[in-house]
Amino acid sequence: MSGSVSEWPSKNANNRRYIYKTQGVCPPEIHFDIGQGILSDIRFVGGGCPGNALLVSRLLKGRPIDEVLLLTNGIQCRNGTSCPDQLSAAIMAARDGHLSSSTPFVLTEDPSRRNRIGLVGELGGRPGGLEKIAASMSDAGVEHIICMGNLTGPSSQNRETLKTIRRLNIQAIQGQNDWDYACGTEKKQFPPLDQQARDWLLQLPQVLIFQLGDKKCMAFFGDFIQKLPGYSDYEPYSLEMNMVCGLTDFMQEETVFPALEAMLPQFRSDVVLFGQALRWGHWRVGDKDFISVGSASGPHVSWGLLEFISGKISFRKMPVRR
Repeated sequence: MSGSVSEWPSKNANNRRYIYKTQGVCPPEIHFDIGQGILSDIRFVGGGCPGNALLVSRLLKGRPIDEVLLLTNGIQCRNGTSCPDQLSAAIMAARDGHLSSSTPFVLTEDPSRRNRIGLVGELGGRPGGLEKIAASMSDAGVEHIICMGNLTGPSSQNRETLKTIRRLNIQAIQGQNDWDYACGTEKKQFPPLDQQARDWLLQLPQVLIFQLGDKKCMAFFGDFIQKLPGYSDYEPYSLEMNMVCGLTDFMQEETVFPALEAMLPQFRSDVVLFGQALRWGHWRVGDKDFISVGSASGPHVSWGLLEFISGKISFRKMPVRR
């Protein structure tokens, strides 16, 4: 069951957003907002019947949660439950304090410790070079691949791009284009994308935390995260994003580097990677590394090799032979 994207996410800063992991039904997650006891912006994510999900979402939107519980609790379909019944379980968990509200942005932590990681820049819905990039990374002994956002774009090959990313087992983060597709607010020139692909994009992390040697790294695409409803400067890793996007204009304003260095002791991460600038770069400021990942498309396809060598971070732009 997969819900409507045109009415999500909520723009009301007073609402709290929740993500509930379901049991016994097709969609693995239910996303919803509650504000002043009123349910809004319900979305069943990841599978099932889109039509039923849209109907349920529209009928229940704007109702008091006590009324919704009376309508949905105990409805059975299979496995002793149903999508409406799982929604009631989600609401009760949120109401009773057993389900915490979600952060404004989705953050995933990868606990695996690696020494050599390959970085793929913006694809923009063009999967043509991915196979060669992956082969080049394999030849270089890369242990893991991360795609730095904007997997999609104004391309008829968006669906094929997402399939290729999954097939090659590439870990991906969400970019501005991907978020717009997930919410149904993509630009007019962007081709249609089916609901299953939109749901997959919605579930991508917007911030990825991973370990390179003994260094904690954070990866994100760009400043669209700061514009998400409910974004706060006090969320974990917000400081790093604020400094990169706002203070330094993606590390292009070097006159403010002294001010950046003064803030480094408050950073949670040792390495900050970002993709929005669409150019390659590596800056060492104080004891922190900042890395800009360029585009993966264009006449000269390249990728980034990020390594932990003798206690330090090494970064190189790597060409792909055609």
